[in-house]
Amino acid sequence: MAATTAAAVRWLCATAEVRSALAVLARGTKSGDAELDVAACTALVHGCCQSGDVAEARRVFDVMPRLGVPPNEVTYTALIHGYFVRGHREMGLSLFEEMRRGGVEPNLYTYNCLIGEWCRTGEFKSARLLFDEMPVKGVVRNVVSYNILIAGLCRHGKLKDAAQLFEAMRREGIRRSMVTFNLLIDGYGKAGKMSNALHFFNQMKAAGLQPSVVTYNELIGGFCRVRDIARAIRAFSDMRERGLAPTKVTYTILIGAFAKENEMDRAFEMLSEMEKAGLEVDVQSYGVLLHALCMEGKMMHARKLFQSMDSKGVKPNSVLYDMMIYGYGREGSSYKALRLIMEMRKGGLIPNVASYCLTIRLLCNEGKCQEAEALIGDMEHAGLQTSESICRVLFDAKARLHSSTDDPFT
Repeated sequence: MAATTAAAVRWLCATAEVRSALAVLARGTKSGDAELDVAACTALVHGCCQSGDVAEARRVFDVMPRLGVPPNEVTYTALIHGYFVRGHREMGLSLFEEMRRGGVEPNLYTYNCLIGEWCRTGEFKSARLLFDEMPVKGVVRNVVSYNILIAGLCRHGKLKDAAQLFEAMRREGIRRSMVTFNLLIDGYGKAGKMSNALHFFNQMKAAGLQPSVVTYNELIGGFCRVRDIARAIRAFSDMRERGLAPTKVTYTILIGAFAKENEMDRAFEMLSEMEKAGLEVDVQSYGVLLHALCMEGKMMHARKLFQSMDSKGVKPNSVLYDMMIYGYGREGSSYKALRLIMEMRKGGLIPNVASYCLTIRLLCNEGKCQEAEALIGDMEHAGLQTSESICRVLFDAKARLHSSTDDPFT
């Protein structure tokens, strides 16, 4: 019966039927025949974590010793990872210490999990201590171990340290993967160090690895970041010559780059090409164009693009509305900004504080105190805090209006 219970739990967890697996465990416990193997209990802990119920995972973990099945390193790792994924960092770190105190040695996956968490928060001293401990404890580091640490270092701008780890992989005889190269190309690209990014790009090809769409997107993004549009376009052409189809990300990067350079015709050409390729033009793609148009004060073009979104099945979000309100605010069009706020509210969106305050100031400057006061009321109704300064603006506007109506010579 015990073997049947264990097999049932493992099978139910494998098919994501975690609730059913827990019910089997409960029935077995109640009838006294729930002796399970560690694999079944670990599967249950892992299944609970994957479903987001780390509290239930911990209950299973804690009951294991009473069932005669003490947790092993795989069980500990499953729960530690579950804690980290759900944001319970301190509980995960505490469990790791409990694991060590209990004499359960971490395995490769435990180390990789902990190193990844320390890297996420930029605590590289702790990450490196664990990384260096692995061979001492007889745990062979793999390409994932290196990639996790390199990714963290690149994300926090520690590119020299990341490059040194890359060389250490070669010395240790670990074959660098496409992910390894991409991490460094992306890291150096984001830092604007394109000669270094190209160095790793060429090394990737020399190692017999073919650059992927992700690789090219990182390279194109890097060139655009340093405003070297000519080389970005060359990389874009090289990508297509290699038979790699540009993605939504590729086009959005280039649209943004052209828009930033105020080359709006070329930006719209990219948008058109993206549509012809059958790729979804989303809010982000429209956003980079709208931002450029609003910043340039080309509100007629911005409004036309904004209105065209509906026909393409793209629903503007609050960010795009706020962008348009800002554009109208810059040109002093209070009623156009106000109409957009009302449109947002009707659609269930809430403008940000800046949009409200900008529009209120415009209305007050034009003596439209009634509309401004109504907008302050709507802002408060939306749950946003009004500042003393914006209330003062309305007060001063009312005073000016009252003064002008009292003047017999007006």
